[in-house]
Parts: sequence; structure tokens; C-alpha cells
Amino acid sequence: MAGHSHWAQIKHKKAKIDAQRGKVFTRIIREITVAVREGGPNPETNPRLRTAIENARKVNMPSETIERAIKKGTGELGGENYEEVLYEGYAPGGVALMIVAQTDNRNRTTGEIRHILTKHGGNLGTSGCVSFMFDRVGIIELPKEALSEEELYEKAIEAGAEDVEVGEVAYTVYTAPEDLYKVKEAFERMGLNIERAEVAYKPNTTVQVQDLETARKVLKLLDALEELDDVKEVVANFDIPQELMEKLSA
Repeated sequence: MAGHSHWAQIKHKKAKIDAQRGKVFTRIIREITVAVREGGPNPETNPRLRTAIENARKVNMPSETIERAIKKGTGELGGENYEEVLYEGYAPGGVALMIVAQTDNRNRTTGEIRHILTKHGGNLGTSGCVSFMFDRVGIIELPKEALSEEELYEKAIEAGAEDVEVGEVAYTVYTAPEDLYKVKEAFERMGLNIERAEVAYKPNTTVQVQDLETARKVLKLLDALEELDDVKEVVANFDIPQELMEKLSA
């Protein structure tokens, strides 16, 4: 079992808990603001914004809150001015990390990320130090109860997807970055419920974690990074053997 894939499924479960806590509101508001800054305030011509608004509605975010986030992105309202920043670094065991943050204070965020990495046995690297180990891809997540694996493969091919991964609680469909929203809309026309759709990083090579202690350290570091308010996404290129995964889950 690929450790990064298993961890992605754990995050999938945690996301629903975060939604109940209201934490997801903050991240969606930031995503809307950044999407507007990068692609404009019209969701009809800005697919990233359209998806962010769809995600906001899924968690019952009030329309007024969505409108305020859009106006923050256009500069009509004052307050925080968010930008998306990419950090690269290492976790214990030589595991490479890509950390995507959305922040209104780059110095604060850099300091917080560096502190977490150092505290948990990792380190912050320079731009380009690990990015070659990751590909930029479109990622679409679908609930497993929606359809069978055979149906998924058929529909993914029909929609123009590139690859499919079967997880414990969700299917993950991969596309070329430029095809993400085209495939997403094709799935929606098929009547499928989309739980997540975004352009993100995916490891193209993995590092095998050899011992239980290192595995625990890696997962603890990833959890600590995910807890930072400014961090939107953490992607790591580790692989944990099945026997270690069983011990971790025990």
C-alpha cells in the first residue's frame, strides 16, 4: 500500500470532521479569494472559482460570506490579501514534501512551517529542491458508494481522464491539469457526485519508509503541517510497507 495514498484517504475522512468544526470555511474563503485574484470574479470564466463556490455551498456557507470573499479577491473590500505560496522540504527518512499555503503574511507562514519541520525532524528546502519528484495533475475524488470500480473505469475513459486510483473510502481520478474541469463537468453530466476537484501535486517517485519509528515521525509531521491555518495542502512522496501500515493502525 502506498503510504501517501493511504494518508490521502485518512485526510479524506478528516476533511469531513473539519467541515463539522467549521475549519473548512476558512480554507474555502481563502481559496475563493486566491481564485478571484488569479482568474477574475466571474465563475463562468474562472473554473477554479466556480469549483470553490461549489465547495462552499456543499458545506452550507452563506451566500453573503461567498460574496465577501469574492470582493476581497477583487480588492473591493479591505482586510487580508491572500496569496498562494509553495514551499519545498524534507520529512524524516528523506521523504520529499510539497507544501501549498495561502497566506496574508508570507514571513509568518514561512516561520511557522520552518518551525514545524525542524521540531519534527524535517527541514525547509530551497525552490526546486524536490519539485522534480512531483507532477502537476488534475485530481477528482468520488465517493466509492456512487458506482462500482468497473463503472468508474468506463466513465473515466469516456470523460477523458488519464488514470484512476481506488482508495479505502474514495476513488481518485487523475487528469491533465488543463482537462480537470472538462472531465469534472463530464462526470457531473453523468450524474456523479464530485467530492473534490482541483489541480494539485502527485508524486512521480516514492521513498520507502523502512521502520516504524520513521513512519510515525513522518505522519506526525504531516498532521502538524495540516493543522496550520495557512496550509492548504501537503503532498509527500513516501511509501509505507503493508506490515508497517498494520502496526500503525493497531
